[in-house]
Amino acid sequence: MARQILKRTQGPDSLPVTISDIKADLRVQDTAEDDLLNSLIAAATDFLDVPNGAIGKALVKQAWTLSVRRAGCYGRIDLPVTPVLEISGIEYYDTDNALQTLDAADFYLVGAEDWAYIEPRPGVVWPGVYDRADAITVTFNAGFGENYADVPETIRQAIRMLVAHWYENRTAVVVGVSTAELPMAVQALINMNRKGWVA
Repeated sequence: MARQILKRTQGPDSLPVTISDIKADLRVQDTAEDDLLNSLIAAATDFLDVPNGAIGKALVKQAWTLSVRRAGCYGRIDLPVTPVLEISGIEYYDTDNALQTLDAADFYLVGAEDWAYIEPRPGVVWPGVYDRADAITVTFNAGFGENYADVPETIRQAIRMLVAHWYENRTAVVVGVSTAELPMAVQALINMNRKGWVA
């Protein structure tokens, strides 16, 4: 597989769960632990979100770039972060190593929640490129939508349950009690939403 350079260039503007949601779950009414709760929400989101999270999908809209040496089979470029909302730009280094811009409207975005790729529309071909690791760069937005309400409720519920679990169990080990790394219900919700493999 050709080497890819993947970067998140802008994180989401909001988290998938609000502190109000969490405080309602925990029946917390004061603001004394707001910093802790916000930190736990961020940590639980990172635990699930791309690039290394347990679900492996972008949750709230975020911007990414993917650079490759050349297009793959059938002229496609696979986008490893999904679901993809839109392609915002395509640049390439021509055979003289000069940076050029392609019209994103000349390419199809094909995909679903677990996979995505771009390919040229009929009559369009990839131009010749200079031999470098970042010869073609695709800029795109990924996530379920603009804000927390767009994230599937099963994922939001997993975050809420995970935050509650961490809030109630603030050490890695509870002496005298049998505990699992994750509550079973959280693991079940993760499994429901985990990014699958497409042949």
